[in-house]
Parts: sequence; C-alpha cells; structure tokens
Amino acid sequence: MNTQEKYIETTLLSMDNLQKLEVPFSLQLSIKNNFNRSAMTSMSASQKWMLAASVIALLGLNIITITQYSKSSKKLDSVEEKNIVFKEYFSNTIE
Repeated sequence: MNTQEKYIETTLLSMDNLQKLEVPFSLQLSIKNNFNRSAMTSMSASQKWMLAASVIALLGLNIITITQYSKSSKKLDSVEEKNIVFKEYFSNTIE
C-alpha cells in the first residue's frame, strides 16, 4: 500500500468509532417549538396588499415595455430603414 491508500484506509476506519451524540430532551422540544412557530407565521393584510400591488405594477410595466418594443420593431421592419442601417454600417467598405 502506498501512503495515499493508507491515508484513505485510516480515514475510513476512523468512521467506525463514531458514537451517536445524545441531545437533551429540553433542547429537542425547544427546536421543535421554534420550527413549528416559524412555520405558522402568516402575512398580515397590509403585506398581502403590498404584494398584490407590486405584482400588478410589475405586470403593467411588462405590458408597457412589450407594447413599446413592438411599436419600435415595426418601425425598424421597413425596408428603407434597413437600407439606411446597412449603408451606415458598411459605409467604409462600399466607397
């Protein structure tokens, strides 16, 4: 066996001596109570309204952005504007 194999074997054998740690009953109850209490919290009415308002604002902003983008893309679809962009971009190579 080389040193790396010995190191691996030593590490694996060290796992055999592990023992389960005893947790005090009071600590178990405290953890369970804290977990259940945090799971039971709910949103207040004002938090629900703020969440609804933010979702509506986000949707409205997305709709406005989509309509503005579609308007600008229709303008760019015209053949004349495509030729202008093409001419400006390749102006150095054409002349």
